[in-house]
Amino acid sequence: MTPTQPARTSRLPPPLPRLPPWLRDSELQAWQADLHQRVERVLADGEQGLGFLEEHIEQASLEPRRLALERALQAKAEAVPCLCTTCQGPLRRLEWLSRSIRSRFGPVEFARAHGWCARCQTWSFPADLALGLAPNATASPFLQEAAALLVSKMPPAQAEAVAQRLLGVPLTRCSLDREARRQGQRAQKLRAEQNALLDSWDTLQAEATRQNQTPSQGPFTLILEIDAWNIRERDDWGDTEKLRALAREPERWHWVYTATCFRLDHRGSTAADRPVISERGYVATRLGIDELFRQLHREAVRRGLWQAADVLVIADGAVWIWNAVADRFPKARQRLDLFHLRQHLWEIAHDLHGRDTPEARAFVQPLLTHIHDDRAADVIAQLDQLRPRLAEAQRLKLERQTQYLRNNLGRMHYQQALAAQQAQRARSKKRAPAAHPTSSPSPLPEPVGSGAIESTARQYQCRFKRTGQFWTQVGDEALLCLETLWRNQRWTDLFPHARLTAKSRN
Repeated sequence: MTPTQPARTSRLPPPLPRLPPWLRDSELQAWQADLHQRVERVLADGEQGLGFLEEHIEQASLEPRRLALERALQAKAEAVPCLCTTCQGPLRRLEWLSRSIRSRFGPVEFARAHGWCARCQTWSFPADLALGLAPNATASPFLQEAAALLVSKMPPAQAEAVAQRLLGVPLTRCSLDREARRQGQRAQKLRAEQNALLDSWDTLQAEATRQNQTPSQGPFTLILEIDAWNIRERDDWGDTEKLRALAREPERWHWVYTATCFRLDHRGSTAADRPVISERGYVATRLGIDELFRQLHREAVRRGLWQAADVLVIADGAVWIWNAVADRFPKARQRLDLFHLRQHLWEIAHDLHGRDTPEARAFVQPLLTHIHDDRAADVIAQLDQLRPRLAEAQRLKLERQTQYLRNNLGRMHYQQALAAQQAQRARSKKRAPAAHPTSSPSPLPEPVGSGAIESTARQYQCRFKRTGQFWTQVGDEALLCLETLWRNQRWTDLFPHARLTAKSRN
């Protein structure tokens, strides 16, 4: 049976093994003449400044760069061996087919070998794989990266105008959305491959050996903070009335599970007392609690989990967090976020004495003092003594709050950390002002709250909870993965060409 062949756009003889000039003398002369004319126009116009010079020089160089790219692309395609992309066996029935790609400099066209693998029973384009081009991709790797980055930061409709202005490339909102989703799915595959490195004994040993070879920087504490926030999705879209007729309210809001991890010695404050974390890892997923903790464990290993002298987990009182922490990080210390705890105590005071009344403040202050002194058991005992004097509604509310305190009794240890923070503030006041407010941060004591993950969740929500936005799990997980890859400074794992210009920190 004859295999199905793709449509032939051209049949070319094998190219000669030589490198063409990237730009001919006539093309260089044409570029110089165009550039000279453009610059002369700006110089003659007193109202045109540096911005006009930048724009004209950029526009004048587009065509020379496009020609150089097209010829270099052809040379690269010709240099790729005609081997099957799956089994690396030789290809038969070779012919040369052309392909057009949109690049940052404009459209380019090249021809590459195409052949049949008898062993795999498939047609192959070896050059496409070597060049980083997916079978149906119409954009170059740079434009693929641009689409992924733009759409991870803003909706495609806005990204369309930004791409046109900053890149000078017309990318429609549909092509931006499609390309960003495809790159997000690539990012998910990359994430799965990287996380799988801890799924076998051999890779575990290899990772442990690699980390043990890293020079020791002394004992440190690793901080983990965990939270969740809601995202709106189009599940059961169009079936709202049908579901309500069946006494089922359609679900629209779903949890995005989020975490961050960092070393305590990477937490500090600037000379202006602005808290900063110099380096940390991020995790965000819609795929459930188990997947969150699988990813968090892998990220924690990257951040030094196996070398840490101590691990501290800080979160609010959500039961799912502490159950999962006990499973994945059984030796970690657990700390209830102090600010969430204060909110619960204030709710009790407001319910008993009215909102923001002097009586409420007088009631809650001794309780807060006990909490700060690690006397949470005394707080629970005092609250229990109030129950007989309360009406049923107030008693039920108080019982729910005291149960919250009992459930987290072993996690309410703040005295040492608060004392260290107070001593740190005293030292900061005595120090002479720094010469510059952005000088290197000084280290801080352990945090008593989960502010790092609260701010992280807010930053993610700025993209995913805009007015009128609905998502699908396929779409939101892809973009969450892209955004997390960028935040974790592993963007170049997905786009290796970005290493040429990547900074140490994004």
